[in-house]
Amino acid sequence: MFSKRHTRQRLVVAGLTLVALAVGALLLSREAFDTTLQSVVYDKAIEIGNATVRNQVTIVALDDDTVRQYGHYPLPHQAYTDLLRALRPLSASVIAFDVAFYEPAMNPEEDRALAAAIHDAGNVLLAMQGSGLATIGDHIERYPTVQLPVPILQDAAAGVAAVNIHPDPDGRVRYTQLLIEGPDGTAYYSLPLVTAARKVRAELGRAVRAGDIFTVPAPLGDRVIPIDRRGGMSVYYAAPPAQTNPEPVASYPCKDKNYFCVVSMKDVINGTIPHDLITGRAVFIGALSLSAVPDSYPVPNSGGEKMFGVEIWANAAQSILTNRYPVLKQSNVATLAQLVVVTLAGLLLVLRWRLYGFIGALALLVAYVTGAYVLFTLQTQEILGAGPVEVPSIAYVIPAVFWWIILLGYLLAEEQITVARTRSTFGRFVTPSVARTIIDREEAGKLELGGEEKRVTVLFGDIRGFTTISEGLAPGILLGHLNHYFDGMVDIVNRYEGTVNKFNGDNIMVLWGAPLEVKDPARKAVECALEMQRWIVSEREKGGPDVSFGFGINTGPVVAGFLGANGRMEYTVIGDSANVASRLTAADIARRDQVVVSGDTLGELGEDVEAIDLGAVPVKGRAEPVPCWQINRLGQVATPKPASAPDVPIGRAAIAGYR
Repeated sequence: MFSKRHTRQRLVVAGLTLVALAVGALLLSREAFDTTLQSVVYDKAIEIGNATVRNQVTIVALDDDTVRQYGHYPLPHQAYTDLLRALRPLSASVIAFDVAFYEPAMNPEEDRALAAAIHDAGNVLLAMQGSGLATIGDHIERYPTVQLPVPILQDAAAGVAAVNIHPDPDGRVRYTQLLIEGPDGTAYYSLPLVTAARKVRAELGRAVRAGDIFTVPAPLGDRVIPIDRRGGMSVYYAAPPAQTNPEPVASYPCKDKNYFCVVSMKDVINGTIPHDLITGRAVFIGALSLSAVPDSYPVPNSGGEKMFGVEIWANAAQSILTNRYPVLKQSNVATLAQLVVVTLAGLLLVLRWRLYGFIGALALLVAYVTGAYVLFTLQTQEILGAGPVEVPSIAYVIPAVFWWIILLGYLLAEEQITVARTRSTFGRFVTPSVARTIIDREEAGKLELGGEEKRVTVLFGDIRGFTTISEGLAPGILLGHLNHYFDGMVDIVNRYEGTVNKFNGDNIMVLWGAPLEVKDPARKAVECALEMQRWIVSEREKGGPDVSFGFGINTGPVVAGFLGANGRMEYTVIGDSANVASRLTAADIARRDQVVVSGDTLGELGEDVEAIDLGAVPVKGRAEPVPCWQINRLGQVATPKPASAPDVPIGRAAIAGYR
């Protein structure tokens, strides 16, 4: 029941159960990456990422300067006509509007002029939007209604694309829907996907979805996009919000590679920007002004600032153009690595000593997280080549750590309860100190026959006239009296830090110095004996049976340890010193209500002792007589009925007489 082997087996079973739970959690977690914990890890991974912005995307900002130039917002359609005419000679590869043209202009001539400019450019994408409560079908969101550009503009455009923003429950935007459907089943690709596809001359009509992979064939290299169950692509945010850039929007030539190149719409119209900021690039046009439109959202790397919708599309387009996506579903290699970490850490917890196991598991976790971070950094810097960027999968390991902590706490609590219950049970058969010794040695694997030499003080107490008393009482009543006296004596022994070694009929054996070390063992033993004598006399005077004890005490070396057989052993002490203590309880030495000590014990009592020299007494088993002394008082503790003698040596005289 108390074998360490059995305890370890229980721990191993618990550890394997933990591993099984962790494996199940890992397999379930592979289907989604949208829990709060996983989102936090995703955000931190994006924050510590070290990607740089490529010269493939430029944002034309509808900023405060532009609004002031035209006097109001919404801007007149003429402003966008002016913009397209200014952009045409700069040869942008694609122009994507994150601007709503859902309502016609007040002046129809403005719409006709804008439509002509869109047609002449030949590469303009206009925004559309699904509205209402969407339902999720086969990796596609279906909307009950859609908002489309006015027909004259839509007919002139190279295409329309969806600009639906999909914040997570915490408000942050981590992914973009690649495809939505209208009420009639018409499919609309997202603005960043269509923009990137036109930039690399990909054919979206040949795009294929296979499970959780969306592949877009392209002459400049296929784009293989991991998608989630909603059909969403996780955005790798290469640049933070433009408003966090210390350089103003109109600071050209956009040298900071940590930010997208943002140019003012006013400057483009006025022709004051370098041409190379537009030529060959994907150009996104949208609001970068809260006074224009409150189109801003928190994102993983926003640093407390919100990011405008047009910047989100720019980041999403760059993810596709560079084929870089935070992988929201783990590779088999990553899953295997996590299983190894969870398994090894779990085994460390259950197979090693608690502290070492916890430190080992923690070190393993730190090594795993560090390795994941290094791998993520190498991927963001493209040192390992292009392709999906695997977010460090700490989120999958943290639940396992949580279970480790729960398991460790449970096991420790269970062990403490078991130990407490064991000690309580043992305490009815052996003293608490012996119980602790047995449990400690059992857990250390050292519970075996044998012992060690110790210097101890041994007390024996024996009932005087037990045979006579037993003849006059029924066995049950006699046993009750014995238990009553022994119960009271054990309480006194515990107060004086003694260890009851055994009861043997009418005899009690007590140790000081084994198995636990105590200070002043001889003094405590004598004080305990005197206190027991006083209690026995008081019980007798209260009308109890005429019971008296004689006590013999000796101090010296013994062998203390476990005696018996492998299947049945007990803790005890053996040796001449123990035998002498036992012999001193003989009726002709320790008489009624007397405490008799050997000279070895007397020599350790100090100077405040009152003792009577009983002379050298022959002791069975000893060739030479043993000097004995009767103790009447030690400090403030005295025998209830001190014996008298013509010359009673006390204190220094008693000790000097012995020495």
